[in-house]
Amino acid sequence: EFEQRYPPDAYGAEAGPNARVWRVYRDRVTELDEDLIGGWHETLNVLLVFAGLFSGVATAFLIEASKRLQPDYGELTSKGVLAILARLDGTVLPHPSSTVTATPDPGIRVINGLWFSSLTLALIVSLLAILVKQWLVEYRSKMRQPASDARRWAWRHFVFRQGLSTWGVGVFISSLAVVLHVALYLFLFGLLVFLFHLDPALCVVAASFTVAAGLFYIVATVAPLWYGDCPSTTPLL
Repeated sequence: EFEQRYPPDAYGAEAGPNARVWRVYRDRVTELDEDLIGGWHETLNVLLVFAGLFSGVATAFLIEASKRLQPDYGELTSKGVLAILARLDGTVLPHPSSTVTATPDPGIRVINGLWFSSLTLALIVSLLAILVKQWLVEYRSKMRQPASDARRWAWRHFVFRQGLSTWGVGVFISSLAVVLHVALYLFLFGLLVFLFHLDPALCVVAASFTVAAGLFYIVATVAPLWYGDCPSTTPLL
């Protein structure tokens, strides 16, 4: 079957522009490229979907949390009115500024800082994932362009395929997943602080699940370094 698909070259033409070696190379690396580039595309699609859903959830929490960064003008007004009435009646009351300040609670600032950082990272991952998908589409486009002969196509493929390795496209895609994981845990830490302000008991319950998930993530990440048959993958390692 191989001989039928790739007839032998004439004597002296084994390294010619359309020699069998170049045609075999083209068909083989095309299959490998489809597997590699297709896998990268699937990974980026998963990252984009997760980043989109995660950004929507984080935004909903941020809308509520960001309101707490602003002073409670209603309470300030009521305190001011009470102070005026007390002064008119001759009653001594603490000044409103002593009980209500314009500076938000440090815990609220921590919550907003964690959640805004988390949302920012998720949006950055979405942007970079779109850019990488465009790079991969451009690579496929270059590989599908016609060439004058099989040897010239093989040389073109080698140059651009080597470029993907030299510029670390695969590592970059893996790093996007890691950054998105960091964004998720920043959000979870902010959620724990938020729950602690609402109800410490709920915070303990949520913290137990968060710690369990974190331990599982660490074990799944480092296990392949010691166990070759471990099905989990280790980003960047």
